[in-house]
Amino acid sequence: MKLGFILGLCIALFGAHVFAAVALAKTRQLTKNKFFRLAFFLILNDAFMMIEYAWHTILMNTNDFYTDGPHQDQCLVLLHLIPASILSSLWMTFSMCLQRINATMVVSKRVLNILTSTIAIGLGFLFTHVYFLSRCVLEFIQKVQRVQFPCAPNYNTQKRFLMFMDTPNALFVTCIACSYLVLILRIFRKRKPINGTKNLSELQIQRERKAALRTRHNMITLSCIIIITAVSILPRTCYGLYVNFTGTIDDDIVRATNNLLLLNPLVDPIIYIFRIKEVRCQLICRCRSNKTTPLGLPMQSANATTSTSRTIVSGLATITK
Repeated sequence: MKLGFILGLCIALFGAHVFAAVALAKTRQLTKNKFFRLAFFLILNDAFMMIEYAWHTILMNTNDFYTDGPHQDQCLVLLHLIPASILSSLWMTFSMCLQRINATMVVSKRVLNILTSTIAIGLGFLFTHVYFLSRCVLEFIQKVQRVQFPCAPNYNTQKRFLMFMDTPNALFVTCIACSYLVLILRIFRKRKPINGTKNLSELQIQRERKAALRTRHNMITLSCIIIITAVSILPRTCYGLYVNFTGTIDDDIVRATNNLLLLNPLVDPIIYIFRIKEVRCQLICRCRSNKTTPLGLPMQSANATTSTSRTIVSGLATITK
């Protein structure tokens, strides 16, 4: 029952991510709007994480934690792939913060343009996976893991694993929080001179209002993403530090904090669907089309019959005249 629920949830989330990605691609603004493009890459990254998490769930529920077998090697690989996807997600969220900071500047900074470019996102995704998989390869070759069974809950709470996983996550969350504070300060400083200008034309005022409204919407979307990211990652990091300082571990708490990591890809597609107007409009149009399609044919035939009868009547009237 538990396995079926988790797998069903992962499949549903994967479908939601695919829909959000397709909807963003259909807006045809990925080349124009860098914020949309970064959100698109974040959706794809979370979709890959869903596949990895579903695979790991199947292994954990169909095999014993403390018995040797091929499933232990698969757990070893997945326990390095999932943190790589999480770290890549944090890098993309940090890039979205940098992009918003760059958008508040009158002249965009070259460094920020480079850090938020598609090449930088791709290199970050590649580096995070190489970073974790290199440790995985070393454990396969040298067999240096302290815990004998990688599927066991205490494997990803050992100090060496903590240094590789939770420490970079904590650093990225800190960088995201700092950049978010900088972004808020820049937005408030930028609004003061704009509100005080009286020599602008009506067209300039409308443009400024549209830009401010667009910035506000993007800020709300980014705020939701950052809050969910912190809530899903910080408990796992804090408990990992607690385990290494005290030496005590609770398997149930480990599972709970690991399952919290699913919160990020769980809520992200909902944020994209309800916060990005273009995606929301496509969802509404699709729902309306599904409701009106069966009724559309009778209405069209009725309209055709009415127009035909009107034509015949008008023709008879002309002949009579």
